[in-house]
Amino acid sequence: MNPTQKLLQAIEENGRMGVEACDQLLNRTADNEMRQELILERQSYFDAMRDAQNLLLMQGVMPRHTGPAARAGLWMGMQINTLADRSAAHIADIVIQGATMGVVELTKARNSNPDADAQAQGIASFLITKQQEAIDRLKRFLAEKQTTHQNG
Repeated sequence: MNPTQKLLQAIEENGRMGVEACDQLLNRTADNEMRQELILERQSYFDAMRDAQNLLLMQGVMPRHTGPAARAGLWMGMQINTLADRSAAHIADIVIQGATMGVVELTKARNSNPDADAQAQGIASFLITKQQEAIDRLKRFLAEKQTTHQNG
C-alpha cells in the first residue's frame, strides 16, 4: 500500500468509528442541543469516510473495515459508559475524548505518510479541523459533577 492509500485507510477507519460512536450516542441522549452536535459531528465523520472510500476504490483498493471485535468493544464501551450517566456533560466528555484520540491518530497517520497526495492530505486536514472545532463547541456542555461532603 502506498502512502496515499495508507493515509486514506486511516481516514476511512477514523471516520467509520466516529460515525458508529455518534450513532450510538444519539440513541443514548435526549438533550436536543447535544443531539444537534452529534448530528453535526457525525456528518463530518461521514463526509471524510465517504471521500476516503471513494478515492481508495478509484485506486482499486477495498477499504479495510473495522473488525467485529473492535465494533463490539465500541458498542460495549458506550453501553457501560452511559449506563449510569446520560447527561449532556457526560456525552460531551465522551465525544471530546474520542475526537481527541481521532486528531492524534490522524496526525500520526499524516506524519507517517508525508508523501501522500494533496487530496488525501486535504481530507485528513478537513477531518482534523472538524474534530478540533467539535471539541471547542462541546466544551460548553462540560460541567463538574456536584458532590456533597458530610462532616463527620
